[in-house]
Amino acid sequence: MATYAPQTATHAGVTTTWHTAAAGDKISGVKKTATMLINNAGASSITATISPPGTTSYGVDNPDKVITVGAGAIVAVSLFPTYRDPDDSNLVAPTWSDATSVTWAVLI
Repeated sequence: MATYAPQTATHAGVTTTWHTAAAGDKISGVKKTATMLINNAGASSITATISPPGTTSYGVDNPDKVITVGAGAIVAVSLFPTYRDPDDSNLVAPTWSDATSVTWAVLI
């Protein structure tokens, strides 16, 4: 379990730092739309889930964002500021169906 800030991509480029997926992962500093890269080096598909806080105008919980990552695939997904949890220091908290052989990074 760790909290990581997004890396900033520049015109000169950035060497991506990949984090090992684990229960309790959190992302700080998502103040504008960021890109999350999820690398599944495993032999089976996994899902990453982000549960945005709050409710819709109908009073039901905001829907989860579920990302399926196939075996051996890398998926890029947008992270929006609305995914931040104000009750948890404005952190975004992805969860993993299986963290084995999964790494991830966030770029802004």
